[in-house]
Amino acid sequence: MTHETIQFSAGLSSKEKSYVISSCQKKSNRYVDLKIIASKAIRDNKIFIIYGSCNAVKEALLERGWVEKMPTNRMNLSKIRTDIFSSKTKIQNELERLLLSNFVEKHNPNFVWRTKDERRDTTIDMKNDCNVIINKLETDATWTSKQGLCSSIKRNYWFHIEDEAEVNSPRSYNTSDYGDIECFVKDYKITACTSLLKWILSMVANDRPIFVTSGNISMKVMVFAINRCKEYLLRKQNKDIDQPIQTISNRQWDSFLKKYYCIIAKDDVFQPDKANKLPVYLSYSKFLLKEIHKYRPQLSCEGCHNIWIIKPGCCSRGRGIRMASKLGVIMNLLNKANTKYVIQKYIEEPLLIHETKFDIRQYYLVTSTYPLIIWMYKDCYLKFSSQKYSLKDYHESIHLTNNAVQRKYGNCSGRHADLPNNNMWDLDKYKSYLNKIGQDDAWDTIIYPGMKKSIVSIMLSCQDSLSVSKNRFELYGCDFLLDKEYKPWLIEINSCPDLNHTTHVTAKICPAVVSDIIKVVIDYSNNPKASTGRFQRIYRQPITTPRYTNAVELSLRGYSLPIEYFYKGKIEVHETYEDPKFGKQYDVKEVLHSLKQAYNTETIVKQPDKDFSFPDKKKRASMHKTVSEYEMNVAASVINGQLDELMEKITSEGSSSTENDVKLDLRSCPSSQKSLNPIQNVRSVTDFKTLFKKSANQLTALDDIIKTFSFSKLDDGPHGKGSVIECRAIEEIIEHSIKMKYPRHKTKISCNTLHKTY
Repeated sequence: MTHETIQFSAGLSSKEKSYVISSCQKKSNRYVDLKIIASKAIRDNKIFIIYGSCNAVKEALLERGWVEKMPTNRMNLSKIRTDIFSSKTKIQNELERLLLSNFVEKHNPNFVWRTKDERRDTTIDMKNDCNVIINKLETDATWTSKQGLCSSIKRNYWFHIEDEAEVNSPRSYNTSDYGDIECFVKDYKITACTSLLKWILSMVANDRPIFVTSGNISMKVMVFAINRCKEYLLRKQNKDIDQPIQTISNRQWDSFLKKYYCIIAKDDVFQPDKANKLPVYLSYSKFLLKEIHKYRPQLSCEGCHNIWIIKPGCCSRGRGIRMASKLGVIMNLLNKANTKYVIQKYIEEPLLIHETKFDIRQYYLVTSTYPLIIWMYKDCYLKFSSQKYSLKDYHESIHLTNNAVQRKYGNCSGRHADLPNNNMWDLDKYKSYLNKIGQDDAWDTIIYPGMKKSIVSIMLSCQDSLSVSKNRFELYGCDFLLDKEYKPWLIEINSCPDLNHTTHVTAKICPAVVSDIIKVVIDYSNNPKASTGRFQRIYRQPITTPRYTNAVELSLRGYSLPIEYFYKGKIEVHETYEDPKFGKQYDVKEVLHSLKQAYNTETIVKQPDKDFSFPDKKKRASMHKTVSEYEMNVAASVINGQLDELMEKITSEGSSSTENDVKLDLRSCPSSQKSLNPIQNVRSVTDFKTLFKKSANQLTALDDIIKTFSFSKLDDGPHGKGSVIECRAIEEIIEHSIKMKYPRHKTKISCNTLHKTY
C-alpha cells in the first residue's frame, strides 16, 4: 500500500496506540518517567493545546513543565510513515509526544492557543471552561475591522484623557452607517477648498508664477474657497447661529470642483489680479487655514490633491483597496459596489525614508477587559514600499506597504542603497537612521508616546462592547503612519496578526513576541515580580468600589428663595438695544459716569497711571482724559465694531446665483487703494514678494502671527521654503481706516482681533 492512499482518522486507532505504547515500553525507565510527567501536569493544571502552528508557544510552555494535548486531527503517525524524520532520535521524540498526549487525552486543556486560520474550526464553551486560559477575548473585537475602527474613532472624543488617551487617525466614513455618505461629500468639498488655498500658498512660497496673463482660472474660484472656509469656521465656533450662512447650490459646487481639478491635475493657473486684492486674499487664506488646523489636525499632512482611499470592509491584506481624487469617481464606485466600504482621507504628505513610504507595525496585548489592562511591546518593525513615493500614480506598489502586497513586486530601479531588499527594518536599524539624521530623540519623545496614547484611547472607546473575560488575552497588531513632524497616525488594527517568518526581521521579532506573551500571562500572573520580557504595561484602569443603595434612600434637597429676590416693578421694553441714558456718544468718560450713577459705586474704575486720548463726536477739541484699563476695553469694543463692518465688506459675497461667484469688494473701503499702492498691475507672484518680506519684518513682535500654520514645499520647489505670508496687508487697511475715522487712536489691531468678528 502506498502512502498516498492512506486515510488517517481523527485520533490514534487502537493498533496505533498499541504501537506507540510498545515502542516506548522498550525503554522501561522512559515510559515510567513520561507517565509521571503526565500525572504531574494533570495535578498542576498544566495541559495545553495549540490549534494551528506556533512553535514558539509550544517551546515556551514545554520549558515550564507543561504537557501538550495534540488536536485529534494530528494524533496520527503521518510524520513517521512519510519518513519526515531522518534519525531514530527524532522518531523516538515523536512517539513520546504522542504517548504524553494520549495520557492526557481525557482531560480538558488549561491553555488554548489558536491561530487566525484555525479560529473558526474550534469552539470552546466560555462559560463552562472559565478557568481555561485562551488567547482570544470572549467577544470579537469591534475595533479590528475597518468599519468597527471607523465607528470607534467617531465616538472617541468621549474617552479623551489629556496626555494619556489621545488618538490621531485620518477622517473616515462608513458607507453602512446612515448619513455617512452625505457627511463624506461635505467633507470632500471643504477639503477641496482648503487644498486649493494650501496649493496657492505653497506655490507662492516657492516663487511659482500662478497669476499670469495666460491664466484661464478666475480669481472668483479662490474667493469661493475663502468664503467656504470662513463658513466652516463659523459652524465650528458655533457662530452660525447669529450669522446666516449662504446656501450654495450643487451647480456652484460642480463648477468650483471642475476648476479645482483643472488647477491641481492639469496645472492651470489664475488670471492676473487687476484689482490689486491678492495680498489681502493670501493673508486671509493663511489666517483661515491656521484657524481650521485647530479643528482638523490632518490639514498639516493631507496634501493638496484631495485623495481618498476606499477600503472594502470585508477584505484584508490590501485586497480591493482603491484610491481616487475625484468625487464623481468615488461616488460611482460606491453606487456600483455590492459591498460596504470605509472611505478614509489619504495622508498625501507622509514622512518618507529615501523617497519611499513606510509604516510601523506595533504589537500590543490586552490581558483584562474590566479593569482594562494593556501591554505594549517595546520592539516593532518598519514595512517599506517597493517603489518611490509619488502622487502621480495610484498603484498599490507605491502606496500600500502591506507585505502581502509588496512581495508581489520587485524593487524599483534607482532605489537607495540603504533601503532593505526585503522591505523591512527592525527598530534598531530605524533608531540608527534617526540618529544619523539628527532625530535621535524622536522615537522616545514623539513616536512611541504617540502610539501608546492612540492604543489606550481606542481601547477605552471600545471597552463597552466587551464583556468581562476571565483568563482571556489577545494580541493585536497596529499599523501607524508618521507625518513630517514624526507624529504617528493610526491606520488600522489587526486581530490575530501574522506571526509567520516572512523575512529575517519577522523571524526575529515574532518568536520573541510570542515568548514574551507567555511571560506576561503565565509567569507574571503567578508572580508580579517576574519578568515580562519586552512587554510594558502602558495602562491599568483604576478600580473604584461601587456603592449600591436603595431607591428609598434617594432624596432631593432645596432652599426657597426670599420674596425680596423677585423684582416687583414694571419692565420697560425698548425697541432697540441701545441704552437711552447713554445715547450714541463715544466719550468713554461720560459712559463710565453714567455707569457709576446707575450702580452707585466708585470702585468700578481705578485711576490710571498714564493718559489716553480718545476722540468724541461732541468734544473733538477737548483735552486728553485719563482713563483706566476698563476704559481701554470699552474703546476696543468700539473699534471692533468698525472692524466688523470693514471685514464684512472684504468678504461679502456678490451675485452668488451664478457659477462659483463670491466677490470680495474692497472698493467700499477708501483706505484699501492707498494701502495697496505699492502693488501695481500684478502679473505674477514675484511682483508682490517684496511687500510680504517687508511686512514680515514688521511683525516679528507678534507671537501669534509668527507661530502660524506651516505648509510643506512642493516636490519640485526649492528646499526649505515654506509659505510664510503674514497678515500685514490686511492690517494696513484696517489701521488706515481707523486713523481716518479716529486720528488720535494709536491702538494696533492684529489679525486675531480681526477674526473675532466672524
